[in-house]
Amino acid sequence: MRFFGLCPQNDKNMKCSEEFQKEIRKSDMKKISVIIPCYNVEKYIDRCLGSLSEQTIGIDELEIIAVDDLSTDGTRGRIEVFEKSYPESLLFIPLEEHVMQGAARNIALTYASGEYVVFLDSDDWLLPMALEHIYEKALKSNADIVGYYSRTARGYSKDDIDYETGERSTLLKIDGTEDLIKLLFSGLTMRGCWDKAYKKSFIDNNGFRYAEGVFDEESLFTIPAFLSARRYYILNEELHRYFENTESTVYNLAHRMEHRDDNAKTWFELYGVLKEKGYLGREPEVTEALFIQNYFNRSFLINIPRGLKYDPQTVKDMQYTVKTFFPDYEENPILMQMRSLEYTKRLMAFDTRRESMDVFERTVGEFAANVGNEL
Repeated sequence: MRFFGLCPQNDKNMKCSEEFQKEIRKSDMKKISVIIPCYNVEKYIDRCLGSLSEQTIGIDELEIIAVDDLSTDGTRGRIEVFEKSYPESLLFIPLEEHVMQGAARNIALTYASGEYVVFLDSDDWLLPMALEHIYEKALKSNADIVGYYSRTARGYSKDDIDYETGERSTLLKIDGTEDLIKLLFSGLTMRGCWDKAYKKSFIDNNGFRYAEGVFDEESLFTIPAFLSARRYYILNEELHRYFENTESTVYNLAHRMEHRDDNAKTWFELYGVLKEKGYLGREPEVTEALFIQNYFNRSFLINIPRGLKYDPQTVKDMQYTVKTFFPDYEENPILMQMRSLEYTKRLMAFDTRRESMDVFERTVGEFAANVGNEL
């Protein structure tokens, strides 16, 4: 039986040149390492890096790690210009092979030396006060993770300095299952990595890493981080700007058939990590609910509306995976509180031998219209 979860190789594609390895700088510890994977972003990288040079915390307090994933445009040249202006703050890693975002972030993490780590996409940017606010709250709360918020923007404006939400920031101390349920199932956080700061020692002690060779790579890093965190600070400020870029690598890969199963692959690999690290035993209800909602429901909810078709064998394989890993998922108390459970059961009961895939797609359409993704 075929499962989704092929692990890419971690040797030759993960290495920079030997010459670069010899020349790489070793700097004093900075307050924050900002990791930026870059691929063909010549039009946007100046804006992203420029927002870091304007941070009120001071660029001297930042370790900016820009990883160029073998761009074919002028991205490398733009990064090199910035490097000349801020040689003590920018670490430029030009890769010799195209490895995609997950592997690029993993490479950068091996060099990061800041107290906290922030991940920033190369077409997004931060407001000037962002890193100062984040670092201040991180220190005062001694948080493992500081989550902040984002606002979608169509373009950059120096006049955009509005971060107030009117909501109170708070520290969530995670002492058990109820706290995890509050964090993961009540809209306090998202599975993405770019709206959070992570204590570097927390990352190192737990060995978090991204999935490689897929575009939907973040859950392999963020979910174990959520499950391991004991102090999660919720900073209710919109400090990040998310640029809706239809030319981005992620956007284009998400609409390609060959990457349809990337989310399922990441979550299949994540299941193995959760099992190996003991999360399945310590938090069985939480991990089961996360897997059902993400591996199974989310795969169909994000792909079918994009026009990516499913074949009967793939659906059958995914049904089999759920039945094998979590045969009693219908009795999960977290899922039982969700409206999506009805649709999960309908999709799990779909007979790939007798029913038309048009019926399956209509069911997913009803699912999206009536419930949507509840995470």
